[in-house]
Amino acid sequence: MVLVRRWYVFLVCAISLQAVAWATISLLQSVLAFSDLFEATSIALQSALIVVGLPIYLAHWLWAQRLAGRDADERASALRRLYLYAMQAGFLVPVVVGAADLARFALQAATGIAGTAVRQSVTDSLVVLIIAGVLWAYHAWVTVTDSRLKPDTGNAALVRRWYVLAFSALGAAVTFSAAITLLGWILTYLGASAVSDRQNTYGLTEAAASALVGLPLWLIFWRWAQRLFAGPSLEERESALRKFYLYALVLSGVVGTVSNATMILAGLLRSLLGLQPEGELSGPLSVIIGMAVLWAYHSVVLRADAAQAAEAPRQAGVRRLYLYLVGAVGLAAVLIGLGGDLSVLIRALTEAVFDDGLREQLAWFTAGLVAGLPVWVLPWRQAQAAAVAQTAAGVSERQSVVRKIYLYFFLFAATLTVLAGAVYVVFRIFRLVLGESGAGNVPGDLGQAIAFSLIGVGVWIYHGLVVRGDGRRNQQAQADRWRQVRVAILDFGDGRLGRSVLDAVQRELPTVTLDPIGLTPAAAAAMGAEASAGVAPETWAERLAKASVIVGPWEVAVAGGGAGAVTAELTGMITRSAAHKLLIPVRVPGWDWAGVDRWDADAQVRQTVAAVRQIAEGEPVQPSRPLGVGAIIGLVVVGLVVLTVVVNVLAALFQ
Repeated sequence: MVLVRRWYVFLVCAISLQAVAWATISLLQSVLAFSDLFEATSIALQSALIVVGLPIYLAHWLWAQRLAGRDADERASALRRLYLYAMQAGFLVPVVVGAADLARFALQAATGIAGTAVRQSVTDSLVVLIIAGVLWAYHAWVTVTDSRLKPDTGNAALVRRWYVLAFSALGAAVTFSAAITLLGWILTYLGASAVSDRQNTYGLTEAAASALVGLPLWLIFWRWAQRLFAGPSLEERESALRKFYLYALVLSGVVGTVSNATMILAGLLRSLLGLQPEGELSGPLSVIIGMAVLWAYHSVVLRADAAQAAEAPRQAGVRRLYLYLVGAVGLAAVLIGLGGDLSVLIRALTEAVFDDGLREQLAWFTAGLVAGLPVWVLPWRQAQAAAVAQTAAGVSERQSVVRKIYLYFFLFAATLTVLAGAVYVVFRIFRLVLGESGAGNVPGDLGQAIAFSLIGVGVWIYHGLVVRGDGRRNQQAQADRWRQVRVAILDFGDGRLGRSVLDAVQRELPTVTLDPIGLTPAAAAAMGAEASAGVAPETWAERLAKASVIVGPWEVAVAGGGAGAVTAELTGMITRSAAHKLLIPVRVPGWDWAGVDRWDADAQVRQTVAAVRQIAEGEPVQPSRPLGVGAIIGLVVVGLVVLTVVVNVLAALFQ
């Protein structure tokens, strides 16, 4: 009920305030317009919005303030923080745009290229800047007041991080974009003649104005983010959103640097191959410098973060996503470049011609190959170094979903490449045997298919070895973990259930230490355990105290269970043990388990072994269930879709 009320109050406040604010801005711009035109309809609509919307906003906002004043939880609610930061964002964006417009008008006036409508534009921007700036300042003040009375934690802190990092990213984007434009202008038009060119000067003032606004915006919000990280809050240092922000900017820097380096390298190769140069060097070079600075700075911040605080699991997930995404882009560029170069060379040899078209392709494919190689090698080596470590962090790296997707994606792509290439080669050979040579360059086509297949084989072998290596290391780490686990298996009666569980656990988890405890002579004999007769209770206590997991029918937890084989003293020993207790839901007349399927003996053993494995791996115990009909149908549909794609690809190759 309280949550619904909050949504109602803050939605009404947000909608009504935005309507009133922009109606006020439009009304003032109309009144201050340097024009004789009088738009009665527009002014009437704006006035109506103010007259009706302002009381609605004030009534609901004062209501929200009274609730916050009476209830600390209301003041600290994540929804209130969301409203305040959303309103700040909604007013700060037009403030930034208005400030950039004013800076541009001032620079244009200073350079003498200002247009005739500058006066009206300045007035309009000033109105936006003042109204939106005042409203932003008010909501910022309310937010600061709330935070002092009730600091941001949990979802409220998450909302603040989104606000801070979003505007930091906006400031960085505007700043580096403007810096790249200014640097390109300097490299291209270095000299006094650039100022006399009206079009170039206009672009220069646009970039300079963006820099004048974007740089302070970035510095203010980024310094705010840095203070939060350096503060006492562990939540800030373990934030996955901060890591995502940093890796996103690093990725942008990598992509911008490498793509433009590829363009420059392709231009150099074109010159070496005797082709006419195209474009100017200043554009790609300025992008490389700007993006390299962006890349380098945020890489340094990432290293500083790692030195100051240990990496949280969610942060590690963001790091893996970055590494494997960059590595995938780099490897794709390498494979495309290598395949393209081989294709060009084979066509040149078989067709005995090396014209400008082939030279152009050779330049671009080689540039992609050279530029993509370090982009793949550097992150891949870092990812591999983390994955081969025989530590808990290494196990997490090897078992991460991102790594598995990366490896199996390239295995899948390599398999399809080899399949398509091999089928094409056999197809062309059969056509030749049947006396139909077909159109085109047969030696070149066959050579190209064979070359692509060999590349696919190389990719498949390499990534297959990596997958096998991961599997071996995981098995070794798993065996080491299991050696630390001691499982005490209790049973009574004839001991058949205990014997079955003992054999199954020994078969599935061979390095686990097993301690069978028979509570009756028959059970002890069946399990190969020491008979309870003549065994001192203290010995039981010692064995149960050493156990990591205690497994037995549920009756071992009930004094008098098992036809009297379970004593009150034994249940006390089991209860006092620090081991994880795993009870098997055996059916007993007069007793039932709510929500538990009626399993047969084999199913009970399977579920017990699966649960012991989950406990040994540190996972929550969950029943293992077979695939349902819906899941089976879904897998069949996915398989048919993949098969259709493969068939269509092969059909396209042979047309």
